[in-house]
Amino acid sequence: MKSQSESHNLKMEIIRLRKLLSEQEKEIVALRLIADYDFLTGLYNRQGFVREAEKFLNSLKTAHRIRRKHGVFNNISFIFIDLDDLKTVNDLYGHKYGDQMIKMSAEVFKSNLRDLDVIGRWGGDEFIIALIDAEEEDAVKIARKIQSKLSEIRIKSIKQKITASFGIISVKSKYRKDIYNLYELIEKADMAMYVAKKENKKNCVTSFNQ
Repeated sequence: MKSQSESHNLKMEIIRLRKLLSEQEKEIVALRLIADYDFLTGLYNRQGFVREAEKFLNSLKTAHRIRRKHGVFNNISFIFIDLDDLKTVNDLYGHKYGDQMIKMSAEVFKSNLRDLDVIGRWGGDEFIIALIDAEEEDAVKIARKIQSKLSEIRIKSIKQKITASFGIISVKSKYRKDIYNLYELIEKADMAMYVAKKENKKNCVTSFNQ
């Protein structure tokens, strides 16, 4: 039989190991935050966005409907966003104001989305949104709403207004045989945004023409 001393030592060792495990779990969470989130905006970075968005896209491809508190979804839309004239702001006023422009824009994006939607900073002045259970018409409405809200932002000490250009693509589960992979969809949304920006001189919303 174990002595009282041995039993006490065993309990203390268990407590120590539990504490160590708890600390390691906290470190894992912290590392995931570093790995998946953009430090400037608090949004997902490219890696984090891809991980989250692919969960929904894969469910459409396999025709498995995900039941969540928000219900069943059958389609998904992507909005690719490019902030207009960020380079001009950086060149004229400095990167401090460019960063402020990015952060304020990110707040507008987040405040006009649902908890279910996924948003990330794709890189530099580019952002990507996955609207869950949203058709093209819904995505256009959201993009135009964001466009309007951005126009209301004023950054002290600079005259530059914040505008952005938006490219949209939508897919439905009933057409799942035609669903591209995530990067192809984002590329097509990016193409729509680029063509519209080139033709319409920025601050525009357009959809990819299949």
